Amino acid sequence: MTNSDKQLRLYQIFSAKLVLEVFGGAGAIWGFSEAVGLRVPSTVWFWRPCALTFGAIFFVRWLMQIQDHIADEKIHFFAGGKAVKGSDEEQVSLAPQKMYS
Repeated sequence: MTNSDKQLRLYQIFSAKLVLEVFGGAGAIWGFSEAVGLRVPSTVWFWRPCALTFGAIFFVRWLMQIQDHIADEKIHFFAGGKAVKGSDEEQVSLAPQKMYS
């Protein structure tokens, strides 16, 4: 699998995880507090920070999962035109070449 294929797969996996795990975690707190009757107009001031706190915790978890996935799959970003050791794609240097000896 080429590096660009790995990058595309990373975007596909983690965009879904962002919606389901991060936004879903915050939304579950928000929705459950309403479903059991705890969130009413007078207690929104309490439940909004609770939902945002859970969302922030799951966002940090999501970032850590991305970091682990990039390391495990050896995905490279911004190689700077240099060949990356162990890369399965040939990279062309964009630096100007000396034309005369």
